[in-house]
Amino acid sequence: MVLSAEDNLPRGNVWKITAKNTDFYLDFEGIHGGVFHLSAHGPNNRFDGHRFHVKRDRKAVQEARDHGYFVGDQLGRGHKFDGAQLAEDAFLIARLRWNWDLQRPRFRDAALTATPIPELSAGRHGSMLNTQLQPNSAWDVDLVVSYGGPFWPDAKSSARDNSRLGPLVNSSGMWLTATSYHRPLATYPTPEDLRLPVPRREETPQSILIAGPGPGGAKDIYWFVEGITTRALLTTSDPA
Repeated sequence: MVLSAEDNLPRGNVWKITAKNTDFYLDFEGIHGGVFHLSAHGPNNRFDGHRFHVKRDRKAVQEARDHGYFVGDQLGRGHKFDGAQLAEDAFLIARLRWNWDLQRPRFRDAALTATPIPELSAGRHGSMLNTQLQPNSAWDVDLVVSYGGPFWPDAKSSARDNSRLGPLVNSSGMWLTATSYHRPLATYPTPEDLRLPVPRREETPQSILIAGPGPGGAKDIYWFVEGITTRALLTTSDPA
């Protein structure tokens, strides 16, 4: 999944979801793609039920920093969370959000990623949004896992609007669906801890991914927010 614009070049990260054995994984492509992943583990021979968590790879973090990427994290050993229960056997686990700033002409150079859009092969599917987002809005992709079959929030409208991605199914019988939304930020705000200032005219813009749990912490979903901030903020926060 990738956000683009009229030039069909990616803004921010190129995201991927993988079904493997009894699990689903969410991460992104590129040199820095291995720094962390979100996993949704289904029932297997080690435990019943499911587990949702985010972890980082220390070696990959250091390699990304060596390539000049800013990587700051407070994950420690990881973050386990419950998601938001939508039905008896369905859980909203994550929201990918691309802010409209990524498509603004003044931020184009900062928003463009060095990661190319990958070739799609057998068993691999892709989705790119190049529609211009409205000012002060976002493109969201909500990820839901369920049992017994795919679960679509807002089922009638997502079928009507062709806004569904997936579904995927793994060997534990767990399903994953993704639903695309265009949302005004005033009505659907980003969690306060995941907001960063947009650069002023005299400041140098920089694309950024900031991630963390919603206001409910471990009882909430996990957010991944792509946007633009000022490079000076990252310089003063550099952990290296």
